[in-house]
Formats: sequence, C-alpha cells, structure tokens
Amino acid sequence: MPMNETKRDRLMVGIIVGLALLNLALLAWMYLAPQQQKRRTDRRLFLSQELNFSEEQRKQYRTLREEHFNAIRPMLEEIHESRKAFFQQINDTTLTDAQLLQQAEQLEIKLARVDVMTFRHFQEVRQLCTPDQREKLTEVLARFPARWFSGRAGQGGRGHRPGADSARTGQKQ
Repeated sequence: MPMNETKRDRLMVGIIVGLALLNLALLAWMYLAPQQQKRRTDRRLFLSQELNFSEEQRKQYRTLREEHFNAIRPMLEEIHESRKAFFQQINDTTLTDAQLLQQAEQLEIKLARVDVMTFRHFQEVRQLCTPDQREKLTEVLARFPARWFSGRAGQGGRGHRPGADSARTGQKQ
C-alpha cells in the first residue's frame, strides 16, 4: 500500500529534524571535549602554575607527582573498596558498635598513611622551591583543605579537587 504524500512529507521532516539534532549534539561534543581535557590538564599543572616553576622545576615536579601518584593510587583504591565493603554491611543487624568502630578505625589508619605520604611529598616539593616559592607553597596549602591533596575528597579521592595534581607524587612507607 503506497504512502500518501502527507505521511511521506512528515516522515522526511522528522528525519531532517532528527539529523539536525544529531549534528548539533556532535558539534557540542566536539566543542566541549577539548574543554574538559584542558580542565584536567589545568588541574595537573595547578601547583606548578601557582608557584611559577621554571621548566626544570616543572620536570622535577612532574616526576615527584608521578611517583607520589603511583605510590598512593593502590592505597586509595584499597580505601575505596574497604569503604564500599563497610557500607555494604548495612543489612547486617548483628554488627555491634564496637565492630563498626574497629572497621572505621582501620579505614582511618589507611587514610593516615596516605596523609603522611602526601605530607612527605610536599616536603619534597618544597625542596624544589626558591624561598619565594616556598612562601607561596605555604599559602597554597593553607588555602585548600588537606583532604584535597590526600585523596580524602569525594569517594576515595575521586572528587573535584583544585589541587588534585599535587597529591600524585610521594614515597612508599
């Protein structure tokens, strides 16, 4: 049975509108994707930009940051999994407060290790700095809560942190 002209015209208009919307969505995605990548890059460069590092300092800082990130990443993942397991016990009505407190304390011990490693990392970063940059580093660290640098922001350090780049280098304990 042949389509009448009105139905065919409506179908064509619908297809054209659909394609136009698809094109707009694609253009928006193409425009916004580089912006998100730029923001990620900006966060990684946050500290080196704030302290106005020289090119040599940037290289050294990048190395420190990568070492720290490699050292704390497994710890942050373990904390995230432990926290998830902790809250998955919600249906267990047999847990006592003492048991829950013990589990919470174990999480805090893990977080404290990350904090110590992050503290040591910033001591290493401080060694890269000139005296003026050291003052600026102290100001920057005072401006942002320590949790932004130690993986305590969001769930397991996955939240938005203006100083996220600086939490990514450190020493093994």
